Amino acid sequence: MDDAARSALDAYLSGLDRACPGLARGVHLTGSAALGDWIPDRSDLDILTVTDRPLAEDELDALAALHAAAAGPPHLDAVYLPLDAVGRRPAPGSPGFPHVVDGVLHRSGHHPDPVLWATLDRYGRTLRGRAAQDLGAAPDPHWLREWNLANLASYWRPLAADARPRLASRDPHAPIPADAVAWLVLGPGRLHHTVATGGVISKTAAADHTARLLPRYAALLSRARSWRLGDGTVAFTAADGLAACDLVKAVADHADRL
Repeated sequence: MDDAARSALDAYLSGLDRACPGLARGVHLTGSAALGDWIPDRSDLDILTVTDRPLAEDELDALAALHAAAAGPPHLDAVYLPLDAVGRRPAPGSPGFPHVVDGVLHRSGHHPDPVLWATLDRYGRTLRGRAAQDLGAAPDPHWLREWNLANLASYWRPLAADARPRLASRDPHAPIPADAVAWLVLGPGRLHHTVATGGVISKTAAADHTARLLPRYAALLSRARSWRLGDGTVAFTAADGLAACDLVKAVADHADRL
């Protein structure tokens, strides 16, 4: 991580102590920072803050103000949950836990998934409290596999299907946002890798995994990987977007056959 990321984390920890003294039992980095794939200007900072108990309304007010005042980039996305929820499946009908996206605190609604728990258990970086690997967060392997298959079906397939007609209506050479193409190209391979192996990999590593799986998309994957690693000269067109939609379907189809 660069100096800006370290400064953002230091500011978060000191701000957390001022806003809610003694609240945090543990603070852990997950996401790209834990997986060794944090890229300046491309990655957010994903934080899991573990508490002794559910948060009171005045504490949520203080945390909302803390996150609203934080300047990015990098953006700091946080999840707040009590220790007894670590590693657990969300209970049916649960309202979910407080979480922060792009500086906005949502007071409920986050349902931790097994990829979060696997990342925390295997790669989590502890900023405060007990080591992440000592929290007993490892998910059930069957849950981990089935969640990834379900996410490919419920999120990635519809995302690509919805994008296809819009892209098909455009000039094939028309430029489209690089971050959207990279998201489509690099994301599904991570889930496929988990379904196939039980492992958890980063977006950058997913480029190589998917290229081995589907060599016909190797050039597109290489360009997406280069963009993610900071190459601002990489650009994408509507034709690339359509190819990315095809890739999503091919990855999901292959995962369904495993």
